[in-house]
Amino acid sequence: MSEMNTGGSFTVPPDQNFDTLGFQGSMQQVLQENVGKYVIVEFLIGTNGLTSRQGLLYYVGTQFLVLLDEFESRFIVCDIFSVKFVTFLEGRSATTYPTLDQTAVQSSVGMDAPAAEAGALTPSQAAYAHAARRSGRL
Repeated sequence: MSEMNTGGSFTVPPDQNFDTLGFQGSMQQVLQENVGKYVIVEFLIGTNGLTSRQGLLYYVGTQFLVLLDEFESRFIVCDIFSVKFVTFLEGRSATTYPTLDQTAVQSSVGMDAPAAEAGALTPSQAAYAHAARRSGRL
């Protein structure tokens, strides 16, 4: 994935080798071995604030990781040293979920949350559709 582009404007450095003595068993090694999987990453902000981001794990570097938020069609570059928890969602990966289909989100308005999350939408789309329904935006 070293020079992988989406939309022609986002590039990442060449892949790094985390299978070295210094990185064996590290967060970077675990993450790199799972590139392409859908994750929810929680970050410590300040001394007691947690915030989370989700998306496809796109790239892992020594000091940062990149998530692909397919719903918003954006890349999120994250500081790896503030990562506290990473949740891997089973069976969800880049090969499982192709690019965003706006009609799928719009058609989810009539679906209940479990049905939307059961596979008709990507995880990002299902989370957005659920939150939007709860807030009355859809």
